[in-house]
Amino acid sequence: MTKAIFCDIDKCVNCYTCIVACKVKHMSPPYPVYPPLAEPKGINLIDVIHLGPEIREGGVSQSFVCISCMHCVDAPCIRSCPTSAIYKDSETNITLVNRERCIGCRSCLWVCPFGAPSFDVDGKLLLCDMCIDRIKEGKKTACEAACVARAIITATPEEIAEIKAKKASKRIAQA
Repeated sequence: MTKAIFCDIDKCVNCYTCIVACKVKHMSPPYPVYPPLAEPKGINLIDVIHLGPEIREGGVSQSFVCISCMHCVDAPCIRSCPTSAIYKDSETNITLVNRERCIGCRSCLWVCPFGAPSFDVDGKLLLCDMCIDRIKEGKKTACEAACVARAIITATPEEIAEIKAKKASKRIAQA
């Protein structure tokens, strides 16, 4: 039952509903509870990245993509953790954190290609757990369930590869 998250860049409308749903699910404060954060937004386990604006086909275009821990198959954060605090759930293959083992060294942050690791006020790692309790119950993640544009998809890696292949075929046909 390996699951992964995919955000469709063509559908994301920058509404931040995924962030709010995640904060509600994990009871995370909406604003910082301690200084000094670069932006007054608290800790987000999922975030929305702005791409652009850029001039494309004679017009101005801007895209958005939601990003969180990608639960990599061969996660570099797991290999870099000196205390083995980061591990894979054996049933779902979701990357999880044992916060009792975390020493806050931030080696995971240095190796993550997505910049996903966040750190709490205690200096320990916080990571998207892909709503593992909901996944095990056969439900959607909180961010996917809340996404008004249906840009977030939780599926098997094979299903996501199929979605990406269909999107690529459409783009090639339109070119």
